[in-house]
Order: sequence, then C-alpha cells, then structure tokens
Amino acid sequence: MKYIIISDENLDPIEFGTLNMKFLDKDSGLIARVSKLISNGWSPQGGVSYGAGKYLQALTIDEEE
Repeated sequence: MKYIIISDENLDPIEFGTLNMKFLDKDSGLIARVSKLISNGWSPQGGVSYGAGKYLQALTIDEEE
C-alpha cells in the first residue's frame, strides 16, 4: 500500500484576474489534484485538513503484488 498527502493553498483552481476563468487552469487547487488521483485508483483517507495556510488530503492506493 502506498500513502501520499497532497497539499495546495487553494481548494479551487486559481482565478485569472477580472475574467475569473477558473476553467483555464484545471490542474491547480486541491479538488482538481485529488480528483485526478482518484481517477488513477487512489482512495482518499479521512477528510480535508487545513494548516499552515494549506489544504491537505491523504490518499492511499493498493500496490499489486
């Protein structure tokens, strides 16, 4: 089993100035990063934590033997 903790300063993608076009940066923000790992087989463990100015999410994946 592998264990990883993902951190990001934002939950959502970064906004681009006055245009507020979050869809242009789909790889930023904790939600997007965790969603990508979930689609690759990772499972979240517990809920989102916040500390030292960052959001954190733990994830695990079973290794094939």
